[in-house]
Amino acid sequence: MRLFLAHGYGGTTIEMIAAEARVAKRTVYTTVGDKADLFVAVVRRLGDRVVNTVAPDAGDQVGDLHAFGVRLVRLMLSDEAIGLHRLVTGEAAKFPELAARHYANGPRRYIGVLSGMLAALPPERIAVRSDDHEELAEQLFTLLMGEPHRRRMFGMDPAPSAAAAAEHVTRTLKLVLTS
Repeated sequence: MRLFLAHGYGGTTIEMIAAEARVAKRTVYTTVGDKADLFVAVVRRLGDRVVNTVAPDAGDQVGDLHAFGVRLVRLMLSDEAIGLHRLVTGEAAKFPELAARHYANGPRRYIGVLSGMLAALPPERIAVRSDDHEELAEQLFTLLMGEPHRRRMFGMDPAPSAAAAAEHVTRTLKLVLTS
């Protein structure tokens, strides 16, 4: 991740990665794959911090959704994720497949988790009447990222504290859920 963030995708080579890891280039290729595979592995590993910590509590689905939302907001607004997002945005025209793989292994993955969590809620808890949990999850993801993400991308705000992220998620869920 450090090399990609420092040199960009196009400026980072397998040679640089192998040297940083103190392994042979062949080891990188056989262990992870090519540079695109390595970049996707970086994105997935970052996302695992959020996705792999989902431990449903059958008694409190709203609490689970809130906790996931807080972890998601903190991750997506972290310096690392913002750096990767800027990198992919800047490189998307030259490497469109990389952008698509980044989306599939980042935002699309998180939307899938949100969709499952929304589907697990009793229908009366969802303020917006829709049977399409995937569409609702996309909208929720957009609300969670929204202006805070844009301000981070432009370097206008620091990463949020846990308390600020929790407050933002609470306000956002009030738009989607009933009391």
